Amino acid sequence: MKKTRKRDSSSIFVDKMFLAIKTLLYSALVLLVATGASAFRNEPDGYNGIVWGTDISALKGMKEIGVRPDSPDTKIYVREGDALHFGSIGLKGIEYEFFKGKFRSVTLKVKDLAHYVALKRETFERFGRGRELNPLAERYFWDGASSKVSLISAFDLS
Repeated sequence: MKKTRKRDSSSIFVDKMFLAIKTLLYSALVLLVATGASAFRNEPDGYNGIVWGTDISALKGMKEIGVRPDSPDTKIYVREGDALHFGSIGLKGIEYEFFKGKFRSVTLKVKDLAHYVALKRETFERFGRGRELNPLAERYFWDGASSKVSLISAFDLS
């Protein structure tokens, strides 16, 4: 017989918080291949000096840390010596994605809810408010001519 452990609400909150931190908060800048899309304010052409489409072989200091499980052609890298900030917001990490060797996406990771809120504020100041598909979920989107920015929280802020 399998034993189940009863959890109190604080334990569940801590587990959810840990899961949220583990799955991480992120703001992903992803290349959008679209025609006729309009730009948004301050639309980036890459991130941290790396232009979308740059070949991984052209970059120094990149260390492969994994492969996206849903896309084996997408490798994830970190860059040695990266300044871990977005504007004035301290980041936990920056991960760069390369699809078939070409720079496609970056994920900015924050360590907690307070940093996510600050990241959200900085993102709104930089790009404008963005589209919110569901007001009950912390998900905002900006579609541009060459970039797509997604700000997605693992926390429920309602």
